[in-house]
Amino acid sequence: MNAYILIIVTLLVALAITAGILIFVVVRIFMRREGENDAADVMLGRILDGFPVPIFEIDENHKVTQWNRALEVLSGIKKTDVMGTDGQWRAFYKEKREVLADFIADGASEEQIARQYGDKARKSSLIEGAYEAEDFFPSMGEKGKWYRFTASPIRSGDKITGAIELLEDVTERNIAEDNLRYYAVQITKVQEEERKYIARELHDTTVQTLVALIYNLDNFMRDDPALTEDNLRKLKAMQDNLKRAVEEVRHFSRQLRPPVLDDLGLIPVLEWLAGELKKTYDMDVQMEISGSQRRLPPDMELALFRIIQEALINAAKHASVKSVDLKLGYMDESVKATIIDRGEGFELPDKIGSLPRSGKLGLAGIEERVQMLGGRLEIESGKGKGTKVYVDLPVVNTPVGFTR
Repeated sequence: MNAYILIIVTLLVALAITAGILIFVVVRIFMRREGENDAADVMLGRILDGFPVPIFEIDENHKVTQWNRALEVLSGIKKTDVMGTDGQWRAFYKEKREVLADFIADGASEEQIARQYGDKARKSSLIEGAYEAEDFFPSMGEKGKWYRFTASPIRSGDKITGAIELLEDVTERNIAEDNLRYYAVQITKVQEEERKYIARELHDTTVQTLVALIYNLDNFMRDDPALTEDNLRKLKAMQDNLKRAVEEVRHFSRQLRPPVLDDLGLIPVLEWLAGELKKTYDMDVQMEISGSQRRLPPDMELALFRIIQEALINAAKHASVKSVDLKLGYMDESVKATIIDRGEGFELPDKIGSLPRSGKLGLAGIEERVQMLGGRLEIESGKGKGTKVYVDLPVVNTPVGFTR
């Protein structure tokens, strides 16, 4: 709960900081339009020194025009040593390279920014032309720091005359999120071990006890000639009930933890699952396997089975379909799974993270498992348009822990 509170507080602080910098940019633009550059630089330098977050500004030639006190403390670089130079990169990297503000000052396209930052950067929802990103900087602090940074253009009329960038330390938030993911991984492991234990106990103990009772009844009915037809009929009914109980317990045990998964691997257990879905829901699973089939790490096979199982059961229960497509692709460094139904579909929330609030707990569970394995999840759906669940998991994955 404390971790959640920390994250919420951090987000509120981020919004306040963003609003503050937006006001600063507006003031900056206004004063430059008035032609009071020198006076504006001096006054704004004093204002920025009072900001508790690191901020710097560059002009259209990528020369540093502002470098506040907070950034001096963070980087160890004095304002006097960087002003008028293009050395802003020194605060973040060991070798010279463009920072986000450089791209903004050049009016770089979304594609150019994506080539540098990948999916780490996105357009700001508050400031036109601004971009936000988040990254880990190993050279900052003793163990490195996570920073969320926003770079905004400075304009004079329609011309970009520079850019301003501010940094927000999100290290504690990232540690809290890592810890939550770590706890989720551990809880999932405990749940799976408990399932495995219960399944084994049901198979090795409960089923065997019921089978022994069936044999005892059979021997009793065969060896006691004094039993009447009515008694034999009642005992036979009891024996039939015990046989049904054995099958039900075996079925429940396999549902908890299919032994074929541990013994034979992912493909055989998916074939078993397809058979179970056909018997239970009269739904066919059209399975297509591509790439070089191989055994995956046990935890990954288990997680991938649970992901596919949840997606298929969702389709069987809610999509009102008789057939579902399952595509599984083995790549060199990843495994991709796609589950497609052409059923009723549903309205997706704006963000996948909002699935639990939308009552889509099964899909939320899929998202959680994908995140644990460092994978990517895409869901496409709509009323009357069916549902597509796409999962891409890296085969080699760094375990989630408390530190990076």
